[in-house]
Parts: sequence; structure tokens; C-alpha cells
Amino acid sequence: MSTIHKAFLLTAACLFWGVHAARAQELAHPNSVEITRGAHAAVNFSFALNLPQLLHRMLAPQSSYAAFLQAQLELSDPALEREIAKVSASWSERAFFTLPSGAKVFLKQWQLPDAQSLRDAFKTSLILLNLPQKNAVHVDPMRVTAVVQPKTPVGRAQLQLPPAMNPLWVVLKTDKFWLTDQIPMVIVELD
Repeated sequence: MSTIHKAFLLTAACLFWGVHAARAQELAHPNSVEITRGAHAAVNFSFALNLPQLLHRMLAPQSSYAAFLQAQLELSDPALEREIAKVSASWSERAFFTLPSGAKVFLKQWQLPDAQSLRDAFKTSLILLNLPQKNAVHVDPMRVTAVVQPKTPVGRAQLQLPPAMNPLWVVLKTDKFWLTDQIPMVIVELD
């Protein structure tokens, strides 16, 4: 493959991802979650997250975003899986309902995208970071799920999610609101 052909393919890919990411930014919030009732008192959480930026804030906030992306791309599959497991464990400790009794019910069973999907997002983010643009763009939000499995159905409870996800657009039936650093928790009605 000639150098001109490689340059053309790289330019075309950059333009495609730039337009696609710009369109996604206009159509979607960077971080959001939809909360729904599941079977047997379960409460399901379906997140749409800008994982490259979120993982940077959680795993290596002291490094530049570009250095973080490059380092993640260079990790072996087992090392990347360990990073994902570390993030899941952190979220499991920081995401919960506080029931009226004061008991905490934690979100569990975090399902993050596979290693290849994360690598693709890191690579695309690195490409977008190097494009000259007026507006900040990002990759499409990635799907992450979790479940709360209380022993009895949760009616009214205080919801708290990991601060690294903020700002987070929350959709619960017809109720919609933001969780932010200034408003890190909220009372929700799940009935």
C-alpha cells in the first residue's frame, strides 16, 4: 500500500469519525443513565458513558488525556481487563441506594464494553484529539449496565452514583434530572 493511499485512508477515517462524533455530541448527552424496574425487586441501570474521558478521570487524572489514551492502547489484554475490573470494583463501592431504614443497597453486576470496543474508543478519541476543530468532540457514549437486587422492592430511596460520572443525566420513568458535583445525590421514587 503506497504512502499516498495510507494518507488518504487515514484522512477519510478522521473525517468520518469527526463528523460522526460531532453529530453524536449534538444528539446525546455525554453521560446518562436510564433506571427501570426489573424482575423480583431488581432495579436496572443502563448507562451511556463517555468511557475514555471517564476512565481518564478515574485511573490517571494526573496524566494528560493524550498520554492516558496512548498508555491504554499499549496495555496487554490482561492488563486492560485488570483496569476494567478495578473500575467495576470502584463503582460497586460508590453506587448505591440508601433506604429509609438507612441500609445501603449497592449496584452490582457491572457490565462494561469488551476490551476491543474500549481500544477502538481510545484510538478514536486519540485521533479526534489531534484534529483541528472549533468545538470539543468525543466518541459516542458506550453502554454500561448494572443492577440493584434488594430483598424487597425499593419504593423511595436516596440514589448516589460515582462522582466521576458527573454530570450525569438521569431518566427515571417520567422524571429527568442531573446529578452533578453540586447535587451528588437525590431522593427517587421507584414505585
